[in-house]
Amino acid sequence: MIELLVVLVIVAITSAAVLLLVSSGIISVRAQEEAVPLLNTEFIPFGQEGYLSIDDFQFCQSVDSSYNCINSGSRFQLGGEVHFVFTVESSTRNGDVIIVENYRIKAPDGRLLLDVDAKNDFYFDAKSRKQRELISFKDYFVVGAELPSGIYSLELVLENPLIQKKTTVVKTFEMV
Repeated sequence: MIELLVVLVIVAITSAAVLLLVSSGIISVRAQEEAVPLLNTEFIPFGQEGYLSIDDFQFCQSVDSSYNCINSGSRFQLGGEVHFVFTVESSTRNGDVIIVENYRIKAPDGRLLLDVDAKNDFYFDAKSRKQRELISFKDYFVVGAELPSGIYSLELVLENPLIQKKTTVVKTFEMV
C-alpha cells in the first residue's frame, strides 16, 4: 500500500513539473507541426460571461458616411436599395471585440430570398480598452423588381465568438 502511495505522489509531482514547464513556455506541445495549448480549459462547464445586443435598428432610404439614417421608414420600391443601420453593444474579452454579421431575407410567402452563408459573413475585429463597446453597422440589399409586393422580413444574426454569444432580431418591411 505504501508503494502505491509513493508511486502516486511521484506521478503527481512529475505531472505538476511538466505542466509548469509547459505553461511557462519552456516546453511546447506540437500536433501536426502546429502548437496547441495543453491546458485547454474550454471543457470546464462555466458559462461564458458577456453581453451582446442589437440596438437602434432602422431601415432607411440611404445611410451617410457617419452612419446617420436618411429618410427612415419601412416602405420601399421593388428593385430599389433597402438600407439599414444598427448599433451593437458587446462585451470585450482580453481587450478584443469580434462581431460576425449575417442576415436572411424572406419573401411574403415565407420563401428564403437571401441567406448570407458563412463565407460571406461580415467580420468586425478591433481592440478596445472598455468592458463594453458600442459598434455601428450599416448595410443594404436589393429586392428584385420581379418579386411580388408585400411584407418581407429581415432576420439579422450577430455573434461574438470571443464570448460565445449570439443574438437575432427579425424586422419587417414593405415592398411596393
